[in-house]
Amino acid sequence: MGMIEDKIKEDLLQTVYADSIAIYEFIESRFALSEEDRKAVIEKINTMNDGLNLVLKKVKLS
Repeated sequence: MGMIEDKIKEDLLQTVYADSIAIYEFIESRFALSEEDRKAVIEKINTMNDGLNLVLKKVKLS
């Protein structure tokens, strides 16, 4: 059962990552970002993804 749960988690985390790309695209298309601001947004989204990955890999699915 562990392999199946790991695969499901992997798929869910890929969905979270894809959604974070959509968040970036939403922000980028609606705000006039400087290059510095664009890099800051990307950094924050990457930090969020890293943190979510660490937390979600440790917990079981419901």
